Amino acid sequence: MVYFGVISSVDGCLFCCDQSCVGIPTPTPFFDTQQRRIYESRNGQFVIVVEGVTGDSGQPAGTSLDGIPPDDRPDIWIESTSNQGDGSLAVCDTGPPPPQGNGGGVPGVPTPDFSDDGDADQTFITDALNDFACRFDPFVAANSPCTIKDPSREPKLIVPTATVQFCDFVASTAIFPPGDSILTVKLRDTVGNLGPTAQIVVRVATPTPPH
Repeated sequence: MVYFGVISSVDGCLFCCDQSCVGIPTPTPFFDTQQRRIYESRNGQFVIVVEGVTGDSGQPAGTSLDGIPPDDRPDIWIESTSNQGDGSLAVCDTGPPPPQGNGGGVPGVPTPDFSDDGDADQTFITDALNDFACRFDPFVAANSPCTIKDPSREPKLIVPTATVQFCDFVASTAIFPPGDSILTVKLRDTVGNLGPTAQIVVRVATPTPPH
């Protein structure tokens, strides 16, 4: 099982995390025609959260954000159908934006694709997966989650039985564009087995033109 979602709050707060909102129901989620959950954002910056549990293989989920031989891919495979930021093809260009640095965005994959048959298109896919994985916080783990669920404000997993958690605090260089972006993710276990595919839709508001 994979949990896949986004958080709009910068402090990782998922639901009611203040005494002032205790008793207020969590808004009912809504879905597109393919039953993918839709998350709305005003500005294209949020926290992407992915959690996984041990799969049918009995092997633990992998935690590497770096490409691992033989396919040189990370343990979290994630793509967006839209370019993030400038869609730079440079891999792991996670530094500050120009002129202070050379940080860039992540290229989109318009049709979700995780295949790997060694041709040029799949080299692009591998680079895109590594570039996206570089954006996740390496210090987040199941025993040190980034998410907060209740007024105790203690970091807690969304799925209590999850064995891994990945969090990407989307940087200004990798901002999502206005409109809908479909995010697709798979997790891999420590011996290379891939888990199920999960998808969500991120809907970023279109700015209102000035009058």
